[in-house]
Parts: sequence; structure tokens; C-alpha cells
Amino acid sequence: MNVAQLLAALLHLFEACRLAAYLDTGRVWTIGWGHTAGVKEGDTCTAAQADAWLAEDGQPLLDLVKTEPLVAAAAWASFGYNEGYHTLKDALAGKFDIRTRVHDHLGHELAGLVKRRALEWALIESVSMKSA
Repeated sequence: MNVAQLLAALLHLFEACRLAAYLDTGRVWTIGWGHTAGVKEGDTCTAAQADAWLAEDGQPLLDLVKTEPLVAAAAWASFGYNEGYHTLKDALAGKFDIRTRVHDHLGHELAGLVKRRALEWALIESVSMKSA
């Protein structure tokens, strides 16, 4: 398994695939596995297109973490897929603990994000514990 496949597997755990555009919790038009670029109300896609967007959207995140061990790279990229490229850069620079990013745009803690961050962090830490 390569890092892109591992990222896709993680995202399949956390993201739902919707073939019709919807407004996400941040009021952003979204489709597929969380794709947002150019999406507007009424858009639809096929499952194959959703998978292609997932790979396309994940690649810049994977490029950012390419020096990390496989499991950690996939976990960091999963975080970035959810929070955004620039937020991932800040997290990698140590500007905050990713486990604190568990709230929606209104400040409500989301149980799903708590679980997601716990798994992402456990995967990241599992690699650092092996090298310690």
C-alpha cells in the first residue's frame, strides 16, 4: 500500500461520498469525498469522478508531507484534507496541536472530529514512538 492509498482509506473512514452537491457545515458547496473547488448548487458527479477528485485534492497535501513516514504522512494529509492546506502547513510548523481542531465554524465540538483527530494523532505518534 502506498501513501495515497492509505490516505484514501483514511478519508473513506471519515468522509461521506455524496454524488450531489450539498452545503457542508461551513456553508461551502461540496461534492464527492469533500471536493469544494468550483462546486455549485445542483452539481452532480459519478463515483469515479468523486474518487478522481479525492486523489487530485489529496496530492498537494501528500506533497507537503512527503518526507514523513508513510503512516504519519497519510495521517497528516487526512488532517489537511479536512482543515485545508495552509492549516496543515501551520500544524506541521508546530503552531498548534491538531487535537484542538475539533470544532465547527460556530465553535461547537463535534464528536466525529474528536475521534478523527484522536486517530490521526495516534498514527502520527506511533511513528515517532518507534524512532524514539
